[in-house]
Amino acid sequence: MTKIIKKKEKGISRHWKNFLDKDYLGSHNLEIGEELLVTIAKFEGEEEVRNTKGGTSAKQVVYFKEEVPKMIMNITNGNTIASLYGSHPDKWIGKQIQIYSTQVPFGKKQVDALRVRDVIPKINVNADAHITVLEAATTIDELKEAFKSLPVSAQKNADVVARKDALKIKLTTNTQ
Repeated sequence: MTKIIKKKEKGISRHWKNFLDKDYLGSHNLEIGEELLVTIAKFEGEEEVRNTKGGTSAKQVVYFKEEVPKMIMNITNGNTIASLYGSHPDKWIGKQIQIYSTQVPFGKKQVDALRVRDVIPKINVNADAHITVLEAATTIDELKEAFKSLPVSAQKNADVVARKDALKIKLTTNTQ
């Protein structure tokens, strides 16, 4: 069973590196079976990041709305986010991703690494509230505008879509 967390947690039952004030999210921030659900707030294409040799190098960095450190973007995670939301990082802002830790090959050994889950996280939608907005429409044009005003998560909700389609039929029938 996967445990979804929304912030970096500290405690003696967690990895010792969580007590360090790290600038960047790392695999040590997630225990086995945990995944981090975060919302992308900002993407920096060329942020200067300190390297292990004491110098700096330009890296792609993703910032989050939640209380978690920023994450250095690697090619694998960049490609995964691009497959979910498109290849332009400006389209990622406000989108949610789910991050987990897994073992990956690095040279001749296996190391822990962060990966982005290759699915768009499901968001619980209060369908009733959005259906109420749709039901206030008295014309097809009002219904279209009401539906466009809903969040994308509501526009993809099966109950909301079914009610919109039923209202569309009803409003079309009433105008004929």
